[in-house]
Amino acid sequence: MSRDNNVSNTPEVSSQMARRCPVCETVFAPATVKSRQVYCSPTCAETHRKHTPLQRDCLACGQEFTTNASARRSYCSTECRHAARTSKDALDERVCSFCDTTFQAPRTVRQHYCSPSCRRAADRQRGQRRDEERARRLGEAPLTTSPPRRVLPPAPKPAARPATRHAPPERDPMEPTATRSCPHCQQPVTIVALLATPEAARPAIPGPGVVPLRRTP
Repeated sequence: MSRDNNVSNTPEVSSQMARRCPVCETVFAPATVKSRQVYCSPTCAETHRKHTPLQRDCLACGQEFTTNASARRSYCSTECRHAARTSKDALDERVCSFCDTTFQAPRTVRQHYCSPSCRRAADRQRGQRRDEERARRLGEAPLTTSPPRRVLPPAPKPAARPATRHAPPERDPMEPTATRSCPHCQQPVTIVALLATPEAARPAIPGPGVVPLRRTP
């Protein structure tokens, strides 16, 4: 077994100073005669502690239990440890560092916020202050929020055209409805009138005695 002690382990050790490590059987000499050193190194001391059963009393139920995993174990089971940490005696009244709300937290837990949302909000606030401080050192304006948008004035209403148009005359029921306004006098103009004569624009309806012509093949 390896040894990492700082004392001499040579055969020339005095018989009054010589001691034997109970783990690795190495002969070593302590610093003084009155020293209470039992193991030759911290490694051997830790090995002995892990493999030596210890009798302890559970702090929750008072039952005696045996442990060899860790000297800091204080409860016989996970249930007792959970019951002890969630009992009223193990809870402290604390004030949230962000919203100043009172909440309860176990004494062994370093909890400063009442909820995860307050913790995240505090992280964002710290990041914002850090950015502002960095921008102040560099002489720049911190971009904390987006610049407000400019409110444009409403567009002016178009000016009303002067009422120069004349009222259109009454139309003939047989007059075609496809019309447009003259670009000069703003009077309605029949499109058919531009293409044909007024007589052609008003075809005569044949009477009941007129036999219509048939198209021959």
